[in-house]
Amino acid sequence: MLPQFNASGVLPPFAGFDSSERSQSSPYEVSMTELVDRFGHSHERRALLRHLLSYRQALRAAGIVTGFQLLDGSFTEDCERLRQRPPNDVDLVTFSHTPVPPRELRAFAAAHGTLFDMDRVKEVYKCDSYFVDLSKDARYIVEDTMYFYGLFSHQRSTFMWKGLVKVPMRSDDDEALALLNAREADHA
Repeated sequence: MLPQFNASGVLPPFAGFDSSERSQSSPYEVSMTELVDRFGHSHERRALLRHLLSYRQALRAAGIVTGFQLLDGSFTEDCERLRQRPPNDVDLVTFSHTPVPPRELRAFAAAHGTLFDMDRVKEVYKCDSYFVDLSKDARYIVEDTMYFYGLFSHQRSTFMWKGLVKVPMRSDDDEALALLNAREADHA
């Protein structure tokens, strides 16, 4: 479960003092339905969530089905209060295995360019997206994880420590889309 924003308008890096309880510290693991329920409170945010769901579907259609995504950025902050505007995109890192052996990775990425070209992903899916291949050497996975956790766990403008959201690639995306559609109908 996601904690409420703290007084600074961000998810706290931890929500309790029991260090053995992972659910009380960042990254907070939630389902897509929980993400929609928590962050789908405006038309702009629902549009971003719809794009995120489309991106996740495209990844799964390409065989990217394992792992998880870490979400961050203004989307996971009280952006409307902090910056007097809605978020522009969803920042995320996908940690997953690719469905091809390492020697075929370049061809796979080229064949699915819309999913791996950061500019195209931002244009098409409104996601500032990065990818960590869990099939590579563990040393490089650790380096990538440390880099992205360090980058994402602090607010860019203030360097304030903040929490992240983790969503499994295998989640309840269909139910989340239904919830989004219901929310849109309620606000039409």
